[in-house]
Amino acid sequence: MSMRIRRAWHALVVVWLLLWAGLASAAGPLFLWELRDAGGALRAWLYGTIHVCDAACFPLPDEVRKALAKADSLALELDLADPAVMQRLGEAALLPAGTRLDARLPPALRPRLVLASTRMGLPPEAVQRLQPWMVSTLLTVRVAEMVGFRTEQGVDLWLAGQARAAGKPLWALETVERQIAALSGGGDAAQMASLTEVIELIESGDARAYFQRMLDAWRAGDVTALDHLLREELSSAAMAPLFEEMLDRRNREMADTLLRRLEGGGRPFVAVGAGHFGGASGLLAELAARGYQLKQVVEPAPGSE
Repeated sequence: MSMRIRRAWHALVVVWLLLWAGLASAAGPLFLWELRDAGGALRAWLYGTIHVCDAACFPLPDEVRKALAKADSLALELDLADPAVMQRLGEAALLPAGTRLDARLPPALRPRLVLASTRMGLPPEAVQRLQPWMVSTLLTVRVAEMVGFRTEQGVDLWLAGQARAAGKPLWALETVERQIAALSGGGDAAQMASLTEVIELIESGDARAYFQRMLDAWRAGDVTALDHLLREELSSAAMAPLFEEMLDRRNREMADTLLRRLEGGGRPFVAVGAGHFGGASGLLAELAARGYQLKQVVEPAPGSE
């Protein structure tokens, strides 16, 4: 797999959740929740992560690092350090031999894609070999890079490194095949709508302002505001089937996987993209509906403890 495709995959959060976590250790509500059973026993921590960041993300808030230290394992959407996972993603990102992306695009979108790709430093001919979902991801990664964010500094990768250093087991909430199915799902109309949204974000020059609003919601631990930005400002009505695959259905499945794991005991630290948390079909709502209690963790002000 090429380095650019590897970096692109690291940037997937739920539909291109690109945030800057400057001042991430400020006091106040965090994107971290304690999960307790009906009897009040602490069973897990849920942390909404961001997949691209800069050096200002670190160190993560004290409460996040304390929770990870107390946990006996780390759960991620996928273990991206697994070479087999990365190889399969790279294979799935390619169109069948002899086919071109233009054949699937509306005629009016083709020149816009060429201009957007060129502007973002992606060779248009190379783009023609890729699936629409990978092109959307690559373009979004390039937008992020141009405003100073890097996938190499994503929170997920840092958490995985800390867990391995501490000898904690890592496990995945889903399979690579499931993620590929979600990324490529929703039908052609939804895939084209998603690609169009990314191109329009590049054309408008509004990416920095949009990411800043997402930053503010993430830093404030405001799951409702972030869900609104993701579902209503980033997406169009035509993208609804893709959001059902990328978020809603996967939220139900990840909740199922987590609860099966909890039946065996242990207290995991569960880190998934922050876009999975909000709304009536988000992870928080799914777990609450199944009888679990969720308490948002607050980072105390310096000197208050």
